[in-house]
Amino acid sequence: MTSQLPPRETDHYTQLADAAVVTTRALLAARENITDTIGARAMMCLHGPAGVGKTLAVNVCLRELERTRGEEVCRIAFRARPTARAVRHELFTVLGLPGEPPRHPSEFDRLLLDSLAAQPRTLVVDEAQWLNRETFEYFRYVWDHPYSQIAIIFAGGEGAHTVLRKEPMLSSRIFIWQGSVKRTALSRSRW
Repeated sequence: MTSQLPPRETDHYTQLADAAVVTTRALLAARENITDTIGARAMMCLHGPAGVGKTLAVNVCLRELERTRGEEVCRIAFRARPTARAVRHELFTVLGLPGEPPRHPSEFDRLLLDSLAAQPRTLVVDEAQWLNRETFEYFRYVWDHPYSQIAIIFAGGEGAHTVLRKEPMLSSRIFIWQGSVKRTALSRSRW
């Protein structure tokens, strides 16, 4: 298994002399929430303003879980408003599926669903604020499949939270919402 998480050396500011990640209450809450989400094979939304450490917290916690539990982590990040087609192609790539991607959506979906049912995985969708209703719906579709063995962690700005909360079919499936209130304080609510 090859990790798709960035190496520890690329974490924010760790290249500075004597810099290290400090275990704060927020990081402990993220670790507990991520562990619970993965254990339940559920979906989680970690959201907040830029610069509060959402991506860092997810990466630190998942590296630990990869090491201790052997959890396979597949990481996806979008830079612009993706379509469901783009999500399919990103999943095809991060799952390491062989050959060329299928041309027809139904064939593509079957291939992805079979792969997601083959073994437990955690999907990290970073920069989730770029997702729209259609793409969140696609993630819900693959997660809802009765045989998929995935947990999904959406990490993004308040835009991710806003889209998910607006749609009852989406928000009702989020197991844990972790939103940052300030740089140093994170709140947690459960389903």
